[in-house]
Amino acid sequence: MSKTLILSDIHFSTSSSTVISAEQLRQLWSGCDELVLNGDTAEAHALQTCEASKKLTTSLINLAECDGVKTTLICGNHDPKISETDFLWFWDKKVLVFHGHAAFRGLAPWSWRAKYIVKVREQYLIDSGDGFDEQLAAIRRASFDAASGAFNSHRPSFLRFLLLALPATLHVLLGWWRFPSLIERWVDKYAPSAKYIIVGHTHHAGIWTRNKRIIVNTGCFGFPSHPRAVIIDNDVITVYRLRLSDGNYSLGRVCSSWKAR
Repeated sequence: MSKTLILSDIHFSTSSSTVISAEQLRQLWSGCDELVLNGDTAEAHALQTCEASKKLTTSLINLAECDGVKTTLICGNHDPKISETDFLWFWDKKVLVFHGHAAFRGLAPWSWRAKYIVKVREQYLIDSGDGFDEQLAAIRRASFDAASGAFNSHRPSFLRFLLLALPATLHVLLGWWRFPSLIERWVDKYAPSAKYIIVGHTHHAGIWTRNKRIIVNTGCFGFPSHPRAVIIDNDVITVYRLRLSDGNYSLGRVCSSWKAR
């Protein structure tokens, strides 16, 4: 008997995050045995928020532990060194939980860093080989390069940033549209046993079916998405829209549910 709560993209300490304390999320894991934070919990890209973000993450882990809930941190592109975990499997490898950024060659095609990430990621794969574990290790290393400032010498000027704003917006919209299919293709090649895939990354919540696979994106805690939670309770997967009331999050309406094992 087990009950697991899955959240993603909290982005602690960023100006866009709606979560400023771990206590705001406490109602969500009531009755659960495990909390899975599926990437981008902390923020490693900005020096001014990095330490505060880590402290809030530690506070969340400690609060959940006080309630008897084990926390598993999965690496995202904004927190690639937060743990040694890139994914989790459930139900004899029928359910795959991972952040999802591996589906994009350049990790975030709307970013000026994307073309540099493509190059280093491809080199990492040449050096390591191209399998499931190697893919995730390569994208983690490329994410760390991006977060640690390895590409900052190529950073555009302020004027160039302004010129890139419109193309970046178009890349975001295109990324939202393409993401479910990209995830399905990536999974079909590297994790073909997966029938249910739970991701985050794009901040665009939704549920899609591609080639008989179910892809769930839990969105983010902030603009532009209403966050969602996934609960795996023995042989049932349930997706909830989250409700924010008096500063605290709770489970809202059921978006979808499957009894699949």
